Amino acid sequence: MDTIAHWLQSVPLFVLVLGAGTVLSAVLAAPLAKWLKEPWWVLFGLGFGVSLIVGATLTPSPDGTYGACLTEVLRPLGPRGLLVVSDRMLNTWLFVPLGVCAGYLAVRRWWVLVLAFGVPFAVELTQRAVEQLQRRCQFQDLVDNTWGLVLGAAVGVLLGLTMRPRRHSGSA
Repeated sequence: MDTIAHWLQSVPLFVLVLGAGTVLSAVLAAPLAKWLKEPWWVLFGLGFGVSLIVGATLTPSPDGTYGACLTEVLRPLGPRGLLVVSDRMLNTWLFVPLGVCAGYLAVRRWWVLVLAFGVPFAVELTQRAVEQLQRRCQFQDLVDNTWGLVLGAAVGVLLGLTMRPRRHSGSA
């Protein structure tokens, strides 16, 4: 639990960004859901997932180091690593909510999942380009974030295939 507490302290704007994004998602979810004919929880989840990612990865880090991208491990976490509290575990689970909601929507809107898989790249490129964030892009984060998206998307696609109302074709 020390890792999670340290992580929250090292990202001072995290709570503010997550809170604002959650409120905005709550306000916009129902009208967007009605307009797009999708469940409100999916649209709320997309907004919440993006807020979580932005708050955790694109807010200034007071003890951060800016510089060239690090290329260390470059492998996804195994099942045991997903349960042991670490930076890599947090980087993986951080992207699961976005993956679930994007996967659900991808059953009818494939492009949503394509956009979601662009998010880890956008995060790392932003960390590299914006020196004021005091964050160092890491290729391992890209791997972990993408792995979280894959895990979430698999669950989301399964939910999308099983939870959507089936339309009967033919005559009755």
